[in-house]
Amino acid sequence: MNSKWDRLADATQPQSVAGSLSIVTLGHVHADDLTALSPHFRKLEQLVLDISPLDPLAKHRAELNRAIDAASSDWVLVVREREIVDDALAAEIAEAADAARARGFRIRSVPYYCGKPLRIGSEEGEVRLFHRRYYMRYANKGAWQQLTIQGTVVRLTNILRSMSFDRVESHREQLARTAVPHSNLRHVLLFLRYAAGAGTLDRNTLRYLWIESGFDQG
Repeated sequence: MNSKWDRLADATQPQSVAGSLSIVTLGHVHADDLTALSPHFRKLEQLVLDISPLDPLAKHRAELNRAIDAASSDWVLVVREREIVDDALAAEIAEAADAARARGFRIRSVPYYCGKPLRIGSEEGEVRLFHRRYYMRYANKGAWQQLTIQGTVVRLTNILRSMSFDRVESHREQLARTAVPHSNLRHVLLFLRYAAGAGTLDRNTLRYLWIESGFDQG
């Protein structure tokens, strides 16, 4: 393992360390998916939350608060399972933390299917990078939909790449194991609902939604 990495058990230093970044990971995030950050920080620290990576952060506020309390760095980055920090995003994260022009930063997470981005999800992104001093753990009396930061929050240009299936066959195989049987009409209605929500004519996205609806198993 890269010598720059410390685990949660080591993240008990009472003071922040200059040039460091604490990364809160949801689910199983490989260190290899974060190594692009290594050249930009003297120390990287990973704090693992054993929760569903798809859950909204608001559902696990207590766990998130404990992880942030354990962080030894001023700046905290949140990464979910299957997400990858590439070179461009790593450089932008380092510049944002160094310049500190804002106290929080939204980052879009774009799912990739068969090597291409899917046109689904929010273009706004969610707060993933922030200075922990301005993290409002008690905002709205415990009822919030996303991380709340005191001060300016802006969106980074680059994205987290969320890796889905690299082959259509892998997608079909998983659905064959896990999908609940429905009638053909039900599958078509699911697809129409998914497509309406996505609001795109992108061919790769529509193929993904068609298979995800469970209609195409062949």
